[in-house]
Amino acid sequence: MRDYETIFILDPVLDEDQVKEEIDKVESLVGSLDGEVIETEAGGKRRLAYEIEGNREGYYTMISFRLNPSSLGELERGYKLNEKVLRYIIVHAVQKKSGVVDQDEVPA
Repeated sequence: MRDYETIFILDPVLDEDQVKEEIDKVESLVGSLDGEVIETEAGGKRRLAYEIEGNREGYYTMISFRLNPSSLGELERGYKLNEKVLRYIIVHAVQKKSGVVDQDEVPA
């Protein structure tokens, strides 16, 4: 399994309950593909940089998850079939090495 992050934008006409329901659908889809959701961050309703399908706003959400690479196609298919998703992106999450040096590791 690999670590991934996805960001998707939902239709602005949805209410808060519908947004939560759509986020739950994505999390459930990851789980049904034998993946594991690590973290979910709802960014709320924001103005878009450009108009998408006649919309100037959308609900942003980021989900960090682990998934088998062979299952990514099915996740993308789920996004494409959901008419409430305006845009999405899935990227491989790279773990950055911390540049912070622990005080115990500094040579005297």
